[in-house]
Amino acid sequence: SAASSDYPLRDVYKRQIEGELRAESKSFLIDHPSKPGYILQHGSLEGPEHGVYVRGYSNSNKIVLPYYWVDLVDSDTITVTVTPVGNFYKLYVGKIIENIIYIECEDSNNYEYNYLVLAERKDINKIILEDKKI
Repeated sequence: SAASSDYPLRDVYKRQIEGELRAESKSFLIDHPSKPGYILQHGSLEGPEHGVYVRGYSNSNKIVLPYYWVDLVDSDTITVTVTPVGNFYKLYVGKIIENIIYIECEDSNNYEYNYLVLAERKDINKIILEDKKI
């Protein structure tokens, strides 16, 4: 386990916990899965999994996920939602290769949409959804 001084962002916080944390809300620092010597800081959404997300806008037939997603998430858990902007278009996911999601459109060559991509982390154990109160 690395010392706090190895990660300057960690010195900003009053408490540092290596391992599991249960709290009402949190952000967290993890070792970067693809870039040795770096860390990632993420905030948390609530749900029955250790999920991560990326959202944004695109006007092309590709959504390029952060390069480290290949090492961070279980590719079988990737879920993609696309919302056309300006008009209704039949947009859908054609395929996912590495960190690129290819979007197809039945009606048009108009690729203007917002997206939300969700997936579950693969580097930690799954959540135990229900347990006895201690």
